[in-house]
Amino acid sequence: MADVFVSYSRANRDRITGVSDAIEASGYSVWWDRRLTPSDDYAMLIEREISAAPAVVVAWSETARQSLWVRAEANEALDAGKLVQISLDGAKLPLPFTMLHFLDFTRWGGERAGEPWSEFHARVTGLLRGEGMTDGAAFAGGSGTAPRGPALQGLGKLALLGWISILVVAGIAGAILAAVAGGLSPSAFGSIALVGLALAAILLTVTAFTLIRISLASRR
Repeated sequence: MADVFVSYSRANRDRITGVSDAIEASGYSVWWDRRLTPSDDYAMLIEREISAAPAVVVAWSETARQSLWVRAEANEALDAGKLVQISLDGAKLPLPFTMLHFLDFTRWGGERAGEPWSEFHARVTGLLRGEGMTDGAAFAGGSGTAPRGPALQGLGKLALLGWISILVVAGIAGAILAAVAGGLSPSAFGSIALVGLALAAILLTVTAFTLIRISLASRR
């Protein structure tokens, strides 16, 4: 059983060799697919190694984000609460991993001092100690501890605004029916219509603002 499982795209093999060597130089054992042999059952062996490793490092890149294997391995790690994400080339991470924090390794040259290595090492060490993903996600260089949660914040307010909007529309519809039936004078109907339009404009503005905030949070 290895301490750290490394998931990556074969196109980034040279970069991953450096990352794996640095992890081993820190005193931890590493498993990655260079240990596979032609006789191995790849899927079963990879699943077993991910399950056994306390920490799983996923190295994202333009080619990695297009790999079903890397995505599957990242999902397994996330479900198990032991995912550490790094970006090798700055390519956008696939959903839902773009909502999680990651470390920027685009300019990392193999040094085991300073950033991003110190944060990376702290995260891996924490997982090996059994601390788990303390913020619910792998973290990014320089970003604090914002996990999945922020992307969903505000949906309760949005639902409330939706119900209020329905009530306003229902009220305006009722006023129109009453006016048609002769129950309201033209002046009363006009006042209700103006109030309804004002409320609708306010609700539309607030709803749009809430949606924008949710959208921005989901991209962090």
